[in-house]
Amino acid sequence: MAGKFYYFGFGSNMLASRIHIQNPTARRLGAGRLENYRLDFKAVGSNNWLGAPATIVPTAGSQVFGAIWEIDMCNLKDLDNQEGVSDGIYIPISVPVHSLTTKDEVICRAYHLSNQPDTIVHAESAVTDVPQNRQPSCTYLKVLVKGAEETGIPEIYIKWLKGLHHNGNMVEAMELKLELSEVKLS
Repeated sequence: MAGKFYYFGFGSNMLASRIHIQNPTARRLGAGRLENYRLDFKAVGSNNWLGAPATIVPTAGSQVFGAIWEIDMCNLKDLDNQEGVSDGIYIPISVPVHSLTTKDEVICRAYHLSNQPDTIVHAESAVTDVPQNRQPSCTYLKVLVKGAEETGIPEIYIKWLKGLHHNGNMVEAMELKLELSEVKLS
């Protein structure tokens, strides 16, 4: 493993066609669960997705599902660049992820926003009064749903993702490139 690292993709990088845009060596090992974190969204300085990107926030008793990837070290800088590490947008962290495939714990690189949300607005049930700066775009949410389905994430989590409040914005180029027309949200 000296020339490789494990990565936990919980946002758009659950989807193989998305992660392979900048990280062609990524090989999905299966689905994983990160304990005591919640999935959340918060607007940052990028307009690529026309909405708030995902982050993981330490939260006792919560869990986040995602994809465990094995990636060549030659793509580490590419992944850091994609996540805006040098711009201070995301911070790389190491987290213990429970593999749903092997049942082992895998120490993975993950990224969380440097400016984390401090309140919970995306609860277990549908919430409609989510502040604009905490809403992902429709396109981004469709990428998460498609990636979760492709990865083999538990259906209850996919249902929760489908019901998250989004801002309705569409990124046509990504809709086409990532073939999102068949993805349905609640």
